[in-house]
Amino acid sequence: MEQYIKIKELSELTGVSVRTLQYYDEINLLTPAYINEYGHRFYDSNSFSKIFVIISLKNMGMSLNNINQYINNNDYDIRLFIKEEKRRIETAITDLQLRLMRLSILDEQISEKQDITLYILPFFSQITNDTEISKLQIEKLAQEKDTNFIFNIKGWNEFIKDLNFCLEHKLSSKDKKTIKCIQYWKENILKANQVSDDTIKFAEEFYQKKPTNTFGITEDNYKYLVGLINEYDKNQ
Repeated sequence: MEQYIKIKELSELTGVSVRTLQYYDEINLLTPAYINEYGHRFYDSNSFSKIFVIISLKNMGMSLNNINQYINNNDYDIRLFIKEEKRRIETAITDLQLRLMRLSILDEQISEKQDITLYILPFFSQITNDTEISKLQIEKLAQEKDTNFIFNIKGWNEFIKDLNFCLEHKLSSKDKKTIKCIQYWKENILKANQVSDDTIKFAEEFYQKKPTNTFGITEDNYKYLVGLINEYDKNQ
């Protein structure tokens, strides 16, 4: 029996709990080298090497089911796992970077006692890892500052109501109500937030491609509003 060690000893040597080792036996991932007449599990040097393979693969994100296939099936292609896991991690990193960007912007605004306006907060909260945005665009967006602007929810609600009315009745940029909407957007959103042309262009693509709803701003009414502004500016 000198070539065997008890399950408790294997647990102490590897840092894997006795219950986990028992579970590995139950799923045929790591079966004992020997079981005596009392049902006690014993392991050998091969078991010791195998458990470290299991630990290493778990630390790289492989599931127990795939580990079992890799260890007990010569046909298992570990390269497929590596490729898929790398893609999953890259996606997770991108998502975390975007999340960090959002939090950094909000933290900067709060620390400088600036208001988090309606335009900025929803826009960044909806940027996801599949949003088409370049590193340069992210940097430009992150540099934008909100200046002495206090958002008036009553005025915004009135703006959205007027904008939807204009859209429903297909009013032109010459109508008094559409002019009111244009002026509100320019003064209270674009000018107040110092929104750059690059940001406006990106927002246009964002709302036109993504069927979103941000405090009343939808794909349809935003596209309509941009058209009104362009038409209005040409006639000035």
